[in-house]
Amino acid sequence: MGKRGPKPQFIDIACPNKACELYGLTNQGTVVGNGTSISRGEKTRKYICRHCGKVFNDHTGSVYYDLRKEEHIIDLALKMSMKGMSEEAIADVLEIEPATVRRWLCRAAEQCDKVNENFMKNLNRIFFKLSGNLFTFNSMNFFL
Repeated sequence: MGKRGPKPQFIDIACPNKACELYGLTNQGTVVGNGTSISRGEKTRKYICRHCGKVFNDHTGSVYYDLRKEEHIIDLALKMSMKGMSEEAIADVLEIEPATVRRWLCRAAEQCDKVNENFMKNLNRIFFKLSGNLFTFNSMNFFL
């Protein structure tokens, strides 16, 4: 228990430690608040997993983790890239090094791959309703 009472539990937050038995599981009640810190000019909540002792924050496992630039600058670079600007042009506009832009784009691509993998992992079948009847297709054999 903290000095001012029990620490709040965050049941919607999962432990990011791959060595933890409760890795990636929410609603376990083992993640509690561990204060806040200022990161890139904004308040960031810190957490601790009571099961393994891992300390982490809101940015752990995200594109923004351990970066010094503000989120809106990184978002702007990603938007410019999606609009077709080259890494050198983005770096010139934002007055940063092209290697920095390249690193941000690689991080964003890795994060997209993780999201896609999680999203598609449990998608085995496609269900749809046609004229009141329920049809099922195996997603491996069904192509649009």
